[in-house]
Amino acid sequence: MSPADAASSPLKDTQRQITEREVMDWMIQSHVFRDLNASDLRPFLQSLQVLNFKPMDEVISRGKYSAALYLVTAGRFLVLRPESPAVDPTTTEAELIELDTFKKGDCFGEYSLIDKKPASASVVAAESSQALKIPLAAFDTVLMSDYRIAKTVYHNLLLLLTARLRKSLKV
Repeated sequence: MSPADAASSPLKDTQRQITEREVMDWMIQSHVFRDLNASDLRPFLQSLQVLNFKPMDEVISRGKYSAALYLVTAGRFLVLRPESPAVDPTTTEAELIELDTFKKGDCFGEYSLIDKKPASASVVAAESSQALKIPLAAFDTVLMSDYRIAKTVYHNLLLLLTARLRKSLKV
């Protein structure tokens, strides 16, 4: 990953101080944390990072394990994969196809977060973009400590994945 700047503390970026309220609003508006309130989300703040990306910065690399969930707060991210899935993920010779685009409120990285396997596609910034990064360890710690939060988050992830599958199948 080559973010333009990673925050030195969870709620800072290089342009300005980002308030806890802004971060909470971004999280509440995301599909993953729908139906949770600010007090439910507060435990995630301790390890959350605000990351800024330049166009074409790679956030997730196909074939490599990504141990984080990303919530898009600004800009757009593209999901790319070689036209032939059998192509070695470390090569750049294959023609890339765009599988999806993520914008504000969307999330990515959930596949590896759930199944602990390498990413099936790459994610790159389409333009100057920003995302919140929640590391796997922090994500798991919060969910293991509160059954209600875990149930809500996993339910939301299931709805999100189902919607994406239906969209890809044009159902």
